[in-house]
Amino acid sequence: MIRLLALLLLLLFAVPARAAPPAPDTAALEARFAGDAARHVRDLYDLYSKRGVTSPKMSDATIADVAAYLAEQRDDSSPGYPEGSAVLFYAHQGDRLAIYLIGRQGIIAFHETRVTPEDLRAASAYYRIDLDVDGIARSRAPVWTGKGAQPPAPVVSASSADRKTPITDILLPPAIRTALLDVRHLVIVAGGVIATNPFAAFPLTDTEQLVDRMSLTVSAGLFDLDQMIRPWRGKSEFAGLLVVGDPRVPASPDWRVPPLPGAAKEARMLAERAGVPALIGAEATKAAVMDQMSSAGMLYFAAHGVSNPRSPLDGGYLMLAGPSPAEAFLAAGEVQQMDLSADLAVLSACKSGLGFAHDAGVIGLARAFQKAGVPRVVMSLWSVSDEATLYLMDRFQLHAMDHVPAEALRLAMLDTRKIHPDPALWAPFTMFGTPR
Repeated sequence: MIRLLALLLLLLFAVPARAAPPAPDTAALEARFAGDAARHVRDLYDLYSKRGVTSPKMSDATIADVAAYLAEQRDDSSPGYPEGSAVLFYAHQGDRLAIYLIGRQGIIAFHETRVTPEDLRAASAYYRIDLDVDGIARSRAPVWTGKGAQPPAPVVSASSADRKTPITDILLPPAIRTALLDVRHLVIVAGGVIATNPFAAFPLTDTEQLVDRMSLTVSAGLFDLDQMIRPWRGKSEFAGLLVVGDPRVPASPDWRVPPLPGAAKEARMLAERAGVPALIGAEATKAAVMDQMSSAGMLYFAAHGVSNPRSPLDGGYLMLAGPSPAEAFLAAGEVQQMDLSADLAVLSACKSGLGFAHDAGVIGLARAFQKAGVPRVVMSLWSVSDEATLYLMDRFQLHAMDHVPAEALRLAMLDTRKIHPDPALWAPFTMFGTPR
């Protein structure tokens, strides 16, 4: 027996230990990131040019720069990033998709895969089909009836046999998901169709979605990570709230606009809680809204929104009240020329986060408010349900009195998911900005 035990011990120690996975080549990753970041900056310059606005000066960011932005401790006039913050940067060129996860100490994880732009768009479209978000749109979104053609929706068959890798696995491969387990506040920097996905609903583990662990925001670009931003003052922010609800949209030969019975209720509820008046129905004219927007400390729109990838600045707008469509519809191009002082804009409107999918992001309403000076914008990725949105926004307002908006939105989603478990109902909204 003793001899047998000795033989087993000899065999055990004779077997070499399993080699640890090789450490990432930090120098190579930094060089690769530098190249992708430089291309990202060039794309941003092109995006500003297409928007018709002057671009700020942007230097090429490095991994060390991003890590420093996350770790920097600001003064009371401009808060730093909370503990557990990280940046998820997507660089897609040709059929190569590079994914970088960066924290305060530098690179946390990296993954590279091959996926064409066509396959990326198809995978994203399949995900929306599975959620049936277009079913909500058919019952609630404005319907184009004009002579000019509106951009057609992507034609993808739900029963098609050529489905490849799901969008969730493309954008969150295993190496990235594992590294995200310790992240509490995630900033996503992505362009094109990637930025239009509901990351909050993506699976993180077998039993959890991203929203269970972390707040999520979509940033306009790497250079925005170092943006000076006013601190969120919680409950006192609502004293300067401008609320717009269910505007009486003028008759138009180009649009059939369904009523929004929940929007007026939503607006009255939020305004009453904040102790401010609301512009509702016929009072919610474009002229009245624009007259108050510049001085408002917070903006809230419960209204119809329209996006148009072919003409995102003129064809993307909020439908307000007025004597005619030209005097009622507030276009993204008009918004981006304004000088706004609000700390937050909530666009509780259909598809307010969509527009023209540029390599450096999405040109549309949400970014228009950001360009006008609003550092945080809550936007929707598809037509939203009246009942679920009313509940989600009620919870969002309550949580925003005690938490920064990104975390408030996460908590509101978790509350809504308990009552409306379908992601199509609780996951359409995302935060444009940073978790500060």
